Amino acid sequence: MEYKSNQKHSEPWQRGRRGSLCPKEVRGIAAELLDGSELVETRRYAIHDGKAYCAQEDRPGIWHGYPVGWKEVPHQLRLRWRRQRLVSNRDIKKNWD
Repeated sequence: MEYKSNQKHSEPWQRGRRGSLCPKEVRGIAAELLDGSELVETRRYAIHDGKAYCAQEDRPGIWHGYPVGWKEVPHQLRLRWRRQRLVSNRDIKKNWD
């Protein structure tokens, strides 16, 4: 797996379709988040500082990621991470959308 940044998640003033913007402090560790992520169907999910991140494969082996609300994380994965204490109920409520 290789991480490749997608401009729509890092440049705030683009024409056309915009994605959710990644915080600058996360851009430097994006490859690490991808390496530690969990695959659910065709997307990979990771946690950093109580926030959820999702990655999609653009080309075989090439992924880009972006922040998502906890409501977008598959329910079973969210429950498992809560049981493993990787994320708190407070973090999930705070970053739900």
